[in-house]
Amino acid sequence: MAIPPERELQACLRVLRSSILRARAWGWQKEVPAEELADLMDAVHNIPQLLLNWESCDQELLLAMLEDFDRKWAPSGGLALRSIYEQELNTKCD
Repeated sequence: MAIPPERELQACLRVLRSSILRARAWGWQKEVPAEELADLMDAVHNIPQLLLNWESCDQELLLAMLEDFDRKWAPSGGLALRSIYEQELNTKCD
């Protein structure tokens, strides 16, 4: 079992945090966008397992899954998961 390098770990955790906060906000609404919520959870549900087995992680597949969500939902105000991931990768680690 190998965990990812610090930047990738932080990027994955930021994507998860953003997704969880969005889902929580929807939970307080009277009408939840069910299809978008399902797509969001589909895009991120494998991240915890990938973090525990980073040595076998297909990072291109991970990025493609995030981008699939972005392509469908970001234009209408949804999260941009791949952008969140890549932005965190480019943030300086202290």
